[in-house]
Amino acid sequence: MNNLIDSHVNFGHELLKNSVSDICKEALENNIERILSINSNIFEFQKDINLIKDFNFVDITLGHHPNNTLNTNAEEIKRLLNENIKKFEDRIVGIGETGLDYHYNIPKNKQIECFKAHLDVASAHKLPCVIHMRDAETDMIEILSEYSKKLGKILIHCFTGSEEFAEKCIDLDCFFSLSGIITFKNASKLRETIKILPLERIIFETDSPYLTPDPYRGKVNKPGYLKIIIEKYCEITGNDYLTTSKISTNNYKKLFKINV
Repeated sequence: MNNLIDSHVNFGHELLKNSVSDICKEALENNIERILSINSNIFEFQKDINLIKDFNFVDITLGHHPNNTLNTNAEEIKRLLNENIKKFEDRIVGIGETGLDYHYNIPKNKQIECFKAHLDVASAHKLPCVIHMRDAETDMIEILSEYSKKLGKILIHCFTGSEEFAEKCIDLDCFFSLSGIITFKNASKLRETIKILPLERIIFETDSPYLTPDPYRGKVNKPGYLKIIIEKYCEITGNDYLTTSKISTNNYKKLFKINV
């Protein structure tokens, strides 16, 4: 059995933070060799890294979610990113979760300035960027096009975009992370769109504790459910499970420069 990698777990969430050891143990029992712990509130990064510091197979990112940008500004973001990278450079593998989310009433200009601060720091340190995009395809493509030659690598987390957005991201050499959403009954359009994504650009995530795949919707999501997502992807695309697992694991290691 090929080992898998869960590329997005929110260990700092209330539903997970007291169960990190149990979650990691269960993940290993389910052939998950690595987990990426996502920091989405830069003011809580110390708490997030403390949760996973004893697990050497858990990587971590550093960033500030667009929905949290009301409480900060671009200069503070840059300062905190640089300070933490200097302090924890041996553990931080990427910048994010950052990006644009126009679904809620967070000022767009505030989101954009904070997003660009992340991209500036990611470019300077040659770190990949984990990007959240919701209802902001036009601005996202414009900004990524501006930064793509300076950035290391780009990951579109929990991809749910349009076919046009997918094609533009492919042209920008982006990677794509697929989540349990592809198993949802109302996601037929997304299931068609992901068929155009190159397998050598795909990794998988649970986004635990969110987005629990069918048939476990309503329960807390966990890395142990990752196999369901990969199986659904293979059902949709006709790809072989073992081949897909191997390629996606290698994609993750290439994206985040993991040499194990």
